[in-house]
Amino acid sequence: MAEEPTKEELKQRIRALELELIKGKLAEQALKASEERYRKIFEGATEGIYQTTPEGVYLSMNPAFARMSGYASPQDMIDSVTDIGRQHYANPKDREKLVRLLREHDNVEGYEVEVCRKDGSRFWISINSHTVRDTSGNILYFEGTNVDITARKNAEDALRESQEYTKILFNNSIIPQIIMDAETGLYIDCNDAAVKIYGYASREDVLNKTPFDVSAPTQYNCLDSATEAQKCIQTCRENGSYDFEWRHQRPNGEIWDADVHIMLFRHRGRPLMQFTLKDITARKNAEEEMRQSEAMLNSVFKAAPIGLCVVRNRIYKSANKAWCEQFCYAESELIGHTTRFLYENEEEYERVGRELYADLSSRGSASVLTKLRRKDGTCRDVILTAVPLQREDASLGEVVAIDDITDRKRTEQELRKSRRQLADIIEFLPDATLVVDREGKVIAWNRSMEAMSGVKKEDMLGKGNREYALPFYGVRRPALIDLALNPHEEIEKRYAPVQRAGDVFFGETFTPNLPSGNIHVSATASVLRDNSGEVIAAIECIRDNTERKKLEEQLNRAQKMEALGTLAGGVAHDLNNVLGVLVGYSELLKQGLPENSASAKYAENILQSGIRATAIIQDLLTMARRGVAVAKVVNLNKMIADYLKTPEFENLQTSHPNVQITAELVDDLFNIKGSPVHLTKTIMNLVLNAVEAITGEGRVSIKTQNRYLDQPIHGYDTMQEGDYAVLTVTDTGSGISPKDINKIFEPFYTKKVMGRSGTGLGLAVVWGTVKDHNGYIDIDSKENEGSTFALYFPVTREEPAQSEKTVSYLTYKGKGESILVVDDVKEQRQLAISMLERLGYRVKAAAGGEEAIEYLKNEKAELIVLDMIMSPGIDGFETYRRIREINPRQKAIIVSGFSETDRVRRIQEMGAGEFVRKPYTMEKIGLGIRKELDRK
Repeated sequence: MAEEPTKEELKQRIRALELELIKGKLAEQALKASEERYRKIFEGATEGIYQTTPEGVYLSMNPAFARMSGYASPQDMIDSVTDIGRQHYANPKDREKLVRLLREHDNVEGYEVEVCRKDGSRFWISINSHTVRDTSGNILYFEGTNVDITARKNAEDALRESQEYTKILFNNSIIPQIIMDAETGLYIDCNDAAVKIYGYASREDVLNKTPFDVSAPTQYNCLDSATEAQKCIQTCRENGSYDFEWRHQRPNGEIWDADVHIMLFRHRGRPLMQFTLKDITARKNAEEEMRQSEAMLNSVFKAAPIGLCVVRNRIYKSANKAWCEQFCYAESELIGHTTRFLYENEEEYERVGRELYADLSSRGSASVLTKLRRKDGTCRDVILTAVPLQREDASLGEVVAIDDITDRKRTEQELRKSRRQLADIIEFLPDATLVVDREGKVIAWNRSMEAMSGVKKEDMLGKGNREYALPFYGVRRPALIDLALNPHEEIEKRYAPVQRAGDVFFGETFTPNLPSGNIHVSATASVLRDNSGEVIAAIECIRDNTERKKLEEQLNRAQKMEALGTLAGGVAHDLNNVLGVLVGYSELLKQGLPENSASAKYAENILQSGIRATAIIQDLLTMARRGVAVAKVVNLNKMIADYLKTPEFENLQTSHPNVQITAELVDDLFNIKGSPVHLTKTIMNLVLNAVEAITGEGRVSIKTQNRYLDQPIHGYDTMQEGDYAVLTVTDTGSGISPKDINKIFEPFYTKKVMGRSGTGLGLAVVWGTVKDHNGYIDIDSKENEGSTFALYFPVTREEPAQSEKTVSYLTYKGKGESILVVDDVKEQRQLAISMLERLGYRVKAAAGGEEAIEYLKNEKAELIVLDMIMSPGIDGFETYRRIREINPRQKAIIVSGFSETDRVRRIQEMGAGEFVRKPYTMEKIGLGIRKELDRK
């Protein structure tokens, strides 16, 4: 017999049972809460939720599903719909297809069908459903959700209708339209109107052509060339649309004009262009006749592009840009409204409707003349042309085109206004303009002519006998307008040169009698003809070209100096090589002779003559603008003061005792950056030129000043704004004549006696120096009253460098290092060898860059003395570049007869050392070599 539980065990069992009971109640409460949440979600869902048997009986549904189907409650729909396929689906086969899919796949998503509401109305739903099976795989029921997609389906139908509508509108439009591929430039579609206007038999004849295939030849076209048309297409690409006129040619050779409107759009990512054409040949011909009949009127009456709109039951469905612009309405103000508001009264509105629709029914198209009112209240005379839009058996409305004929009806009024308009145009032309009739009497004298001549219109109108020439020349004489009326060689001579293009004449001359003085003018004159081609008048437009003429003269001077400079630079280069040998050998010869011997004196004279010749070469280089290396900070005051203490200045004063020379130097003159040698030579040349311009007694004044130009000023040069240090040299001499003043800076152009007063390079050196210092020159001179030369130099804020100390001979003496001299001139090579061997170096030489490169492939040189300019063969820059490929650490110094150039600086950036200018002395070449050899 089992042992009975103890009292304590019984208590534990009771507590365990109580705990299980509590857990059960909690689980029951949680289940109820979960079911309540599910019920709320189920009943509150906006999507329709349902369960059905495979046989088509609803088991359950939420309120949203019942409402969607037009039932009061889920139970109402469950009780009412016993056969889902027949009662709920618009097409029972849609239900059968859904059941088949669910049996085969268990899940169906996005199944779109049309279903019926309780009242019989239809709507579209999207079904997401799945199959519920038992553990044996048998189908228990189907459950799923429905979403109402009626709005989306309607939108899709509307879109398809709009696309078909647009295609029909395009194909049936009476306006020629072409679609072009914007990337290939080929036509890919067009309507029948385009085929007709182009003169082809079918669309296939138009497709795959380009706009230029149907364009007229260049000589007929309204634009200059096909390139201009390409610019129009490019403008359309940039702006989205473009309008222009273009001339075409049909296959039969017929030329016709068109207004072209291009619009850029994209279709499925493909850039396309739509061309809309309007044949304006008749209008262009009418305009041409109008220009011929009214020669004094050069106006073009623009016809507005034809507008298009689509109406259905006389209600606007769409309107193009031309229609909207024609009536000053936005498209949004037209769509959905009846056409009634464009008519003045109800009777006219009804009449147009009756006539249009009667003809549309009987003939398929209709045209009617009426008046339409713009938004601003003005009325326009128009012809409305309508054609029906059809899609199968359904009418989409009508396409209505508008042809505004108001301008044609007003042509006579505009012609009467033309003379007054022409007079207004002439009055406000910027050029001075006069018109004379066939008898030579003035019939127009505009405001610009009044301003130029100083003669009022009322004082000149009606005057003849060439009185219009008096304000310009002071005498009655033929003018260009007379040449237009009566071509004559004698008149042509007064305008040199005279050019003619048909009835139009172009000429230039100086007019001495105008209030502003002797100015240079250019003029254009042409006859005016009536519609029968008879000359009825002539017109002349005159423009003041004085300033342009001055600029042309400055440009000619600059070009002439550039050409002369190039010539002088080439001569100086060759002379430098000759004088380098002369100076070098004379220095070596002097060192090898007894100090007080006659031979030593001869050598010294040769050396000094060579140095003086070198100075002349530097003048040539300065004039050629190839000898100034702007590097040092200098002050013009100090340079002038130093010059006034030189023997050259003392000799000048001695030879011209009657000329008083004074200097007025401003105390705080700004520094400039430049070459002391060339600036000193410039000061000396200016003072010498000023003194020698004086015969007998006179004065020469040297002045300096600081000047800030806040805007460009025009003188002999055009000076730009900025800070300048200005050097002015003024004399009281004979002055410079106008015919000579533009030549004074040319080399060897001088009024002095050659060999007595200089070489003729003085002012040319001044010109070259100033230009190489980025400065400007201004001249003020009158015959018998003296001259003033003002030189403007840009200032610098840098301070002058400390002066260099004299170097001892031992400083640059060689230590037996190996040197390779590379020079294309034999005498220069031999001179360099003699100098460097005397300084203690071991020297080899090469006659060109190629020879030097071959030498260094097998031999070594601690330093190369490299000439920059060598011919034939490669120059110094290329030679050093190739040598660096053999020995990247090869040391070199550069020698040249010219100053440092960009090419010299580039070779130094590669690793070359000092630059020594020819002709060089032993000290110059020695210092350059020693500095480079000692460089680590």
